[in-house]
Amino acid sequence: MSTLFLMLASLAHAVPTPSPSQTALYNAMKMRESTPDCDQLDRYSKTVADDLLWLMDNANQPPWVGIRAAQCILTHHAKAKADVIDTWVTDPKRRGLAIMVFGMLDVLPEETSVRVAKKALAGPLAAEAKVRIKKSEKPAIRALVPNP
Repeated sequence: MSTLFLMLASLAHAVPTPSPSQTALYNAMKMRESTPDCDQLDRYSKTVADDLLWLMDNANQPPWVGIRAAQCILTHHAKAKADVIDTWVTDPKRRGLAIMVFGMLDVLPEETSVRVAKKALAGPLAAEAKVRIKKSEKPAIRALVPNP
């Protein structure tokens, strides 16, 4: 039934048909509780990061599938998908993702957090980024916003 929902949703919005691995990931991540951890998703796909990006952009229901997919990309595929993640904090159309990223700066590796924070501060979402960056627990991140 859920696979049918995903396929019908993709037809209704002219979205590409999901691959078997995208469908498997969707089915694993759609449950409200008892979903696999991000480090367990490779059993569903050989191209987990790419399939997670596909889910973010195409699986609209339930809404937490895209959010969980984005969190997994941030926590487990940040180096491989750095260019994509950077757009999340610089594209005003991705404001929701940017807010999620800002909220995760303290749990990401410092190298990733600093890079993403710098991109955000140089982009159109800088005002929102500053508010969160000033509250960071990591001195290296807080230092990116000088105190007046």
